[in-house]
Amino acid sequence: MYTQPSMGRKVRKELQDPEVFEGALREETEISSEFALPISVLALRVEGGWSEEATRRALDALRTADLVCQPEPEETLIALPNTVTDDARVVEERLREAVPEAIVGIAPFARGDTVESLIERARVCGGPNSS
Repeated sequence: MYTQPSMGRKVRKELQDPEVFEGALREETEISSEFALPISVLALRVEGGWSEEATRRALDALRTADLVCQPEPEETLIALPNTVTDDARVVEERLREAVPEAIVGIAPFARGDTVESLIERARVCGGPNSS
């Protein structure tokens, strides 16, 4: 759980509805294009599906600004606004420690990416079981 420094209270990260996630990611990619800001997307897969405990551990490893959804039982998508690839790898390592059974793919935003192409590149980077 994330502790908000200024408030000293716990803020629980929650999964977003896939349509809300895609809409928010679309906005973030438009901002990234306009202002040349980085954004990275991670696709995490767990064979057999995510348990509630694994999902909670993954959510606890994220920042409040990160976008996250589970479009299907075996997959979790995470968008990291204002995050270059090297910093996304740090998040990837935290997630691998929190959920060792997850297969993780990372894709940095590239000019001309659509939400769909960015997500697909993260899935492909996650290995042969990603699609």
